[in-house]
Amino acid sequence: MANVPSILLVGAGRWGRHHLRVLIELQSKKLCNFVGVYHPNKERIQYLEKEFGIETFSNEEEALEKTDAVDIAIPAYNHFAVAKKMLLARKDVLLEKPLAETITEARELDAIHRNSSQVFMLGNIFRYNPAVDFVKKLLVNEEIGNIRFLRGHFIGFRYKEKDSGILATTAVHFIYLSNYFLDRLPQSVWAKTDYLLDPVLDDHCLVRLNYDPEFSIIESDFFAPEKSRTMDIVGTHGAICLDAISQKVVLHQKKHICVKDRFEISDEGTSYPNIEYQEPLYLELTHFLECVRNRTEPLTSIADGINTMQIIEAAYQSSRLDKTVTIQAK
Repeated sequence: MANVPSILLVGAGRWGRHHLRVLIELQSKKLCNFVGVYHPNKERIQYLEKEFGIETFSNEEEALEKTDAVDIAIPAYNHFAVAKKMLLARKDVLLEKPLAETITEARELDAIHRNSSQVFMLGNIFRYNPAVDFVKKLLVNEEIGNIRFLRGHFIGFRYKEKDSGILATTAVHFIYLSNYFLDRLPQSVWAKTDYLLDPVLDDHCLVRLNYDPEFSIIESDFFAPEKSRTMDIVGTHGAICLDAISQKVVLHQKKHICVKDRFEISDEGTSYPNIEYQEPLYLELTHFLECVRNRTEPLTSIADGINTMQIIEAAYQSSRLDKTVTIQAK
């Protein structure tokens, strides 16, 4: 493989347009050879050619002849079929989350990948957020003592997705972060999903992940008037407040101290670390290209996708049955 990988973008819809912009920038920095965009819709292809002056393909075989790796940014219901085809064509793959629509499909992709030498990276943009990295370091250094619980809000007034419910498209980000910050998977989940706009896909959800003794509470909806991507991590010696949009972190060094028969407050101050803002999608795609060049394992893998899908399926089951569901270890 050439030192500069040739990469094809599959799909260029709402989110794919952002991938397109970043890939063009990466090519300008000679970090990749951007082959172009494959899209089955000819009208869309004509628009992309005119708007961005890039090469486009309506013939998949023609596009793959020039390609080392593919960046798949298409609706979730096509993830499995397209990713499987690309792996069997011996292409390195970056696939936007979710990994597939079912655990069965996800495990089939995993089996195909295990029998290949291809790089397979699951897109999870929050993992490539500099503020998330900073929070992880604070936790490793035990700046807030032991974690007691996490609380995340992925909310904001917006359109409703067409391919997956809000639990699988947005709450999943903080499910992943909860696992990442706690370094393990939850033992059980309780969830409530609501269908406030229509009965097809959920548009509000409340999730409680039990890590025993720690827990994580996640709320997500399309109705809150203000956009929020925040997570609080509360510990025995303080708390960390993460704003993933602004990439700001606040460290509160506050704790409760038992004095005789009551709890008093000890406040050792609040700090506001300086974190350099960087675009997570740019970092994500750059990491994928590095993995392709160096043949290394990505930070976000198929295993991560299977783990989060397993939790998502248990959460939907919990909502249907109105009870806590144990997550089976695999």
